[in-house]
Amino acid sequence: MSEVVLITGGARRLGRMMARILSRKGYRVVVHYHTSEAAARELERTHGVKTVRGDLSVPGAVEPLFREALTAYGVIDHVVNNASRFERGTIGELTLEAYQRMMNLHATAPLFLSQALYRHLLERGRTGSIINIVDAGVSKPTASRVGYYLSKGALLEQTKVLAVAFGPTLRVNALSPGAVLSTEDDEGYFGRMQRILPLGRTGTAEAVAEGVLYLLEADFVSGIELPIDGGQKLL
Repeated sequence: MSEVVLITGGARRLGRMMARILSRKGYRVVVHYHTSEAAARELERTHGVKTVRGDLSVPGAVEPLFREALTAYGVIDHVVNNASRFERGTIGELTLEAYQRMMNLHATAPLFLSQALYRHLLERGRTGSIINIVDAGVSKPTASRVGYYLSKGALLEQTKVLAVAFGPTLRVNALSPGAVLSTEDDEGYFGRMQRILPLGRTGTAEAVAEGVLYLLEADFVSGIELPIDGGQKLL
């Protein structure tokens, strides 16, 4: 049987492309979503994925979500911790509530989903992997998104710790996208990145999904950060 991948935040944007490409490559995919039900249902119809709903910014959501995801195929081999919110806020604006929300979503939920997968695979004598979606900007954070970068930075460090703690049952890697998906608010930023990136262009969601596919299949790779950023980290 083909391996099963749980993708958090998999109904839209980068997660959606991951779900589409992995399902085409023969993986059985379970997509987690929070509010994007219509997009999740469309993926069910068009790509045959299974879906599970949950709010990962709320403590206590991880265990029931993992149990429900297991009912889709009876096993999970890999988890892609992709669910994210790109919240604005300077250090002066940061509240404890906003900080905890970002940490829950970007660090705490990935940690305990990874632990749940580790226990699940240990019981069955299987191996698998974790892929944490971070951000190429973590190495040069801006002052306008303090809670976001603090929590994504924690996820990157978590990757290294868990690669040691979970081996050899789980390989744990990070993937850091750069300028790959824009919104109207980001058009100025993406235009500037296109001018200054070593590759002279911004990237695509497909490039990120192909990076995820590589990490799923690279069975001697663990504890790394894979930038998909057009050379942004060199700037």
